[in-house]
Amino acid sequence: MLDEQDLPNDEQDEQDGLTGVFLYRVPEDTWWWSEEMFGLLGYEVDEVTPTGALLFKHVHPDDRGGVEQALERGRRTGNPFGYYHRVRTAQGDERHAVLVGDGRTKDGEVVAVRGFSVDVTAAVSEESRRTASGDIERARASQADIDLARGVLMGLYGVNQDVAFRVLRRHSQQTNVKLRTLAQSVVEAAPTPPGEAQHDLHHRIAQALYPETSD
Repeated sequence: MLDEQDLPNDEQDEQDGLTGVFLYRVPEDTWWWSEEMFGLLGYEVDEVTPTGALLFKHVHPDDRGGVEQALERGRRTGNPFGYYHRVRTAQGDERHAVLVGDGRTKDGEVVAVRGFSVDVTAAVSEESRRTASGDIERARASQADIDLARGVLMGLYGVNQDVAFRVLRRHSQQTNVKLRTLAQSVVEAAPTPPGEAQHDLHHRIAQALYPETSD
């Protein structure tokens, strides 16, 4: 399970916006946010107590219902979700973000919803999109497994290639597993083994991404 000690001490996303990590523990009805999650909403670490109500307060009113529904689906079903929305920081600035996540199950019940909030504000401009695409193309040329794993996450979460790559990279940093090694695990988990149901893809990918916590 993600917790404070799982956050890596690295310079996060130097050329990207913040990629915040969140964890909602369902039985306790409590939230944990990473340092970047506080920053995305315009707060210093531990300046406020993380809650769902506070998170929704910072979502643009026109996008709030969609974010609430996405998180509720994750809490109810454990299935992966992805949702683009606008964020209003504590200082009144507007940012663009993509929320992605899924649920952790235990004995058939969802016990936690975990995921990322990826700041894509810079990517709304054409120049930034071209820069991001160039970075991704260089990764594709040298790391085929990373490209394939990114495609799996794009399909699973319904996000674009930039967000999928950043989610994969963030998982690598959190688990202290090399990006290529983690990508290989995702790629190997993607094909449906003979006799298994296709809908078990989410469970197999969760085992690759969260090897210590997935059932």
